[in-house]
Amino acid sequence: MNSVITDDLKLLNVRITHKKAPIHVLEKFTFKDIDKAYRVFLTRGDIRECVIVQTCNRVELFLALEKVDVEKIFEIWSNITELKELSFELAEVDHDKDAINHLLRLTCGLESLVVGEDQILGQVKRAFEYSRQNCYIDSFIPLIFEHAIKVGSRIRTNTGLNKGSTSIGSMAVNLAEGYFDDFQNKKVLLIGTGEGATLVAKSLKKRQVSFNVASRTFERAKSFSSTVGGTPIKFEDALTNFDKTDIIFVSTTAPYYLITYDRIFNCMKKNDGMMIFDL
Repeated sequence: MNSVITDDLKLLNVRITHKKAPIHVLEKFTFKDIDKAYRVFLTRGDIRECVIVQTCNRVELFLALEKVDVEKIFEIWSNITELKELSFELAEVDHDKDAINHLLRLTCGLESLVVGEDQILGQVKRAFEYSRQNCYIDSFIPLIFEHAIKVGSRIRTNTGLNKGSTSIGSMAVNLAEGYFDDFQNKKVLLIGTGEGATLVAKSLKKRQVSFNVASRTFERAKSFSSTVGGTPIKFEDALTNFDKTDIIFVSTTAPYYLITYDRIFNCMKKNDGMMIFDL
């Protein structure tokens, strides 16, 4: 949808992030139907443009509007996600210059769980492009986002901010490597084939560590293996053979627990120890 740009438009950022909300709480604030969320926000009130940045560690709204009414934003957000009991006390709010400063920190990786990580820059780019392709923004927000993305790229080029372990995945692999003297000889299982799992796989491959990869569908595991690395195995085999595994990396969006007490209890009868990373 097109908006009428005036000198009176203001920028508002409203967010729930890992800084104040544990992951299991943060998930309740996510928009399951992202297009519905955009449509609802843009057809109610004075909101003219909208970008939603939604990752496993944050849900952020960047809104161009004529009149700022944060409580109204919370109300719309609550209705979309059908939040009944959760309040927005965990939310952070920034206006205009402060919102721009936050976006700059975001694209530079300064707001990330792992400072300087590269993943967030791509996530912001994709959220921005999605909004532009679907006409959820006009010309006010693009001016701000284009500059912020350029700054994020420039910071990574001109500084050492993103050197070393710059993702949760690479940090997890580093921890495992530091714990085991014979890391390359360990039996490693990666559960998941998404973005987080890809970062783990790349870190393992860089260290020449062999690993099995499992997904809810075997075809997805095979596709992941052919493009990223690892040996695909069936999902049910992965969950029933923990006793043959030394290290497990879990990076999925499954709404239920994959590594249960019973599965671990049974495998520990045959296994001297196991390291598990829940990403």
